[in-house]
Amino acid sequence: MKNILKLSCLVFLFVAGSCGITDLEENLENPNEVGVGNLDVNLLMNKIQLDFGDFVAEANVPSMELSRMVAMTGGDVYERAYQPQTHNDIWNRAYQDVLIQIETLLSRTDGTGLTVHSGSARVLKAYVMLTLVDLFNDVPYSQALQGSLGAEGFNPGTDSGQSIYAAAITILDEAIALLGQTATGSLSRDIYFGGSAAKWAALANTLKLKAYLNLRLTDAGAKAKIEELLGKDLVDTDAEEFTYKYATSDVPARSRHPLYRQMYQPGTGGNADGYLSNYYMLVSYKQKGVEDPRWRYYFYRQVGSIATALADEPESIPCIISPRPSHYGPNQAWCAFDPGFFGRDHGNNDGIPPDGRALTCFGVYPAGGRVDVNLDDPIYQGLAIQGQGANGAGIEPIWMAGYTEFLKAEAALTLGTTGDAKALMLSGVNKSIARVRAFGAAKGQTVPAALEPSIMDYTDAVAALYDAAANDDERLGVIMKEYYIALWGNGIEAYNMYRRTSKPSDMQPTRAANPGNFVRSLIYPANYVNLNSSATQKNIAGVNKVFWDNNPDNFVY
Repeated sequence: MKNILKLSCLVFLFVAGSCGITDLEENLENPNEVGVGNLDVNLLMNKIQLDFGDFVAEANVPSMELSRMVAMTGGDVYERAYQPQTHNDIWNRAYQDVLIQIETLLSRTDGTGLTVHSGSARVLKAYVMLTLVDLFNDVPYSQALQGSLGAEGFNPGTDSGQSIYAAAITILDEAIALLGQTATGSLSRDIYFGGSAAKWAALANTLKLKAYLNLRLTDAGAKAKIEELLGKDLVDTDAEEFTYKYATSDVPARSRHPLYRQMYQPGTGGNADGYLSNYYMLVSYKQKGVEDPRWRYYFYRQVGSIATALADEPESIPCIISPRPSHYGPNQAWCAFDPGFFGRDHGNNDGIPPDGRALTCFGVYPAGGRVDVNLDDPIYQGLAIQGQGANGAGIEPIWMAGYTEFLKAEAALTLGTTGDAKALMLSGVNKSIARVRAFGAAKGQTVPAALEPSIMDYTDAVAALYDAAANDDERLGVIMKEYYIALWGNGIEAYNMYRRTSKPSDMQPTRAANPGNFVRSLIYPANYVNLNSSATQKNIAGVNKVFWDNNPDNFVY
C-alpha cells in the first residue's frame, strides 16, 4: 500500500503540482495497521499467552513420541523418523510468534510500573528459551529478533545452549524481582494466573528448579542452587498449577484440545486417528499387579477386547499376526493387549489399516475426552465422536503441583538435598492421582466407585518397589517411573527426564532391532537451515546431545 500511495502522489505532483512532501510523509503509515505506540498491552499479552500455549502443544509432539507416550510412526529408525520440516511449527511458534511479541511488549512495559506484565512476560520468554535448548541445544539467541543488526539480525547465528540456559536463569531472576514490586496497573487478561504476581513468581522459582535438575549432571554448583530454591515458594498446590486451557467451541477450530480433535471427530464415529504407545498404556494400566487409579481418566477404549475389534473389522489390527520382535522382553507390550488396548509400538511406520473404530483414544485427562467406564465387557463397543466426554475442554499440563515433588525426590536421592526421597515421591503420586480425579469430576467425567482402583493399594505397591530396590540407581528408577506416569500429556518433561536419568529402564525398544542413535536433540527445522545463511544442519545420524546431557552415547534406545 505504501508504494501505491507514493506512486499515485508522484504522478499527481507531475500532472497538477498539488501533492507536497508533507502529503508523502503522511501516507508512509499504513492506516490499516495499528502502530506499536497505540497497542493495548493487555491485548498483546493475551495474544502472547495464546501463542505460548500453541508453542507448548507443538513442542510436545516429537517429545511425546520419543518418550513413548504416543507411538513414533514417522520411520522405523531414528534417522528416517524426523525430517527438518517436521519441526517447522515449533520454531515458528517460538520465534515468529511468542518471542518477538514479548520483545514488543517489554518495550512498552519496562520502566512503566507494569511489573506484572514485564515479569510474567520474562517468565514465558525464559520457558521458551529453556525448551528450545532442551529440544535443539544450540539455537539463535543474542542475534535473534534484532532487526537493527541488519543482515546479521536476519541471519542470526546460534548461541551455545549453556550460555542460553544461563541467560534464561538470569531472566527468571529479573522476573522474580519485578513480580515482587508493587505494580501500577493490573494484568487484566491473564489466562494462566489471573494477574497474580505471587503465582508467576512461584512458577519462575519452579522453572529455575527444573533447569538446575537438568544442570546437575554438568554443574557442580547445581546442588546449592537447588537447596536454596527448596526454601522458596514453588508450584506445589493445584491453585498454582501452570496449564493452558482449551474450550469446546467450533470456532475457532483450534479451540478444542488438539489430541481430542485428532481422535474425537465429527460424524457417527470410527474416525479416530493417531496412536497411543502400547508401552505407556501397559505401564499405566496394571504393570505393578494393581491398577493405576488414573488409567481410566488417561485412556478411553473403544472396544472391550481385541476379539471385538477383529469381529467388527478383521483388518483393523494387522500386527496381531506378525511375529513378536525377538529383541522385546517377555513382559514388553506388543501390538495390542486385552482388555481392548490397541495403540502402536515405537517405530512402527506401517501403513494405516481400517483401525479407527478399534484404537484406544485419549481420555478426559488431559485431552478433554471420555472417561473409561467399561467394566472389561469383551463385547463392548463405544465409538469416539466429537462432543463426547469433556468435548475437548482439556489442558496442556505444563507444570502441575505433583511434578515439583518428583523433582525434589530426584534431587534428594541423587544430590542429597533436603527431604526424604521416598516420601516426596509418594507425595507426588498422591497429588497426581488427586488432581487427575478432580479434573475428571470437574468435567462431569467420573468413574463409578465400584470401578475406581484403590489409591492405597497402588501407593503401597509403589512403596514396596522402592523398599525392595537394591541400590540408589534402582530407587531412582522407581521414582522416575512414577514421575513418567504422572507426566501424561507432557512430553517435554518426559523427554528431559529420560535423557537425564535413562529411566524408565524398561522403555520399549524400537520395533527395528538396529534403529541407529536415539534422538538426543532434534535436528534443526527446514525453515531455519534453508532461509538462514548462518545455519548449519546437524548430522542427522549423529548423537547430538544437549549440553547438559553427559551420559554415554548409547544409554537410551
